[in-house]
Amino acid sequence: MQILNIHEAIPGHYTQLVYANQSPSLIKSVLGNGAMIEGWAVYTEQMMLENGYGDNAPEMWLMWYKWHLRTVCNAILDYSVHVKNMSEKDAMHLLVDEAFQQQAEAVGKWKRVSVSSVQLTSYFTGYKEIYDLREAVKKEEGAQFKLKAFNEKFLSFGNSPVKYIREMMLKK
Repeated sequence: MQILNIHEAIPGHYTQLVYANQSPSLIKSVLGNGAMIEGWAVYTEQMMLENGYGDNAPEMWLMWYKWHLRTVCNAILDYSVHVKNMSEKDAMHLLVDEAFQQQAEAVGKWKRVSVSSVQLTSYFTGYKEIYDLREAVKKEEGAQFKLKAFNEKFLSFGNSPVKYIREMMLKK
């Protein structure tokens, strides 16, 4: 539940939406980029643990790794179904046997991937773009880097696609 709370509430979706609602652009606030929104929530899971949430307890990291495996498998599943015509049987094998998801969760995921495309991929792609941006800013700023400042600046751009936020944040 703790990783879920980070993802859904603070500093995940709830925090991101508070900032999005303060964005001066109505377009960016209303027509949000899914990879930015879901990526932010996934990014915050790792960020919180890296910064001491849960006292570095092995159990917390084990849960994060399980959640992260699910995020990666979501992307694999989405691509495999829509590009490589993965069967339901193979999808269940991936999710249950290789990604340690419960059968009910896997069945729900199959239903989701059957009626949408790229939504399941957005969690990983957004996370990876945000994480890579943070590392680039960290490298650029060196000892001056402040995580809170990075997060606040990132969120100040509303629900824009991460590639545009990256351009604005790394602009000289």
